[in-house]
Amino acid sequence: MAGDKVWLEYDQAALDAAYDQRVWAPDMPAWLARYRADTAAARAALRPETLSYGPHGLDLYPARGTPRGIHLHIHGGAWRAQSRDDSGFLAPALTAAGFAVAVPDFSLLPARRLPDVVAELRDCVRFLRPRGPIHLSGHSSGAHLAAVLAVEMDFASVTLVSGVYELEPVLLSARRAYVALDAAEVAALSPIRQAGRIRAPLRLAWGTAESPEFIRQSEAMVAATGAASFVLPGVNHFAAAYAPAQGALHDALTA
Repeated sequence: MAGDKVWLEYDQAALDAAYDQRVWAPDMPAWLARYRADTAAARAALRPETLSYGPHGLDLYPARGTPRGIHLHIHGGAWRAQSRDDSGFLAPALTAAGFAVAVPDFSLLPARRLPDVVAELRDCVRFLRPRGPIHLSGHSSGAHLAAVLAVEMDFASVTLVSGVYELEPVLLSARRAYVALDAAEVAALSPIRQAGRIRAPLRLAWGTAESPEFIRQSEAMVAATGAASFVLPGVNHFAAAYAPAQGALHDALTA
């Protein structure tokens, strides 16, 4: 028998499953291994410059052809995993289109709190500003962080892939064990609640094989912002991370 509802139609077990990507993509370990292998290959081929902003490192992959500015990509990992060692796999396709690609490290939860992570990424944006216009993207929790930055700061464009944009259900799920926020912070860090403040051209993408809650959040963000949407048929959460490097989303991003 199903338990009491805790968020929309979800009981506690269903909501916990909605925020556990392993339920929807049992091949998650293979995808994470591919991220790292493809990043290593990109580093070997493109030889990024290693820079520091604040206490963190950043890989800056050089643009090829006519320079078009910076593409800053924020990695996923449920706010508590991954690094720039797993997140440079978009660089070959984007540098070929003229973008210098910046892939930063930043603090992870629970060692730091989410507001602190956002502050670090603000510093990263300020560090990169003198190098040219910044196009911003993020995947999963990185899409959430990118959306928060897009509410607060100006960008040439913003591309969000498979993110969450309302934190209330996150704090009701099992993720509350390491995502600790008060009500004011939940409001401030739920970009869908400040959707009207996003000024940059905005694109959202998600796969049809993702958690229904992640799909719902993406559809709600599109409805709130009027963003261009890119639905990826049959694609799971981890495969969706490659969308900025191929297909219709890549074409739009580099147009």
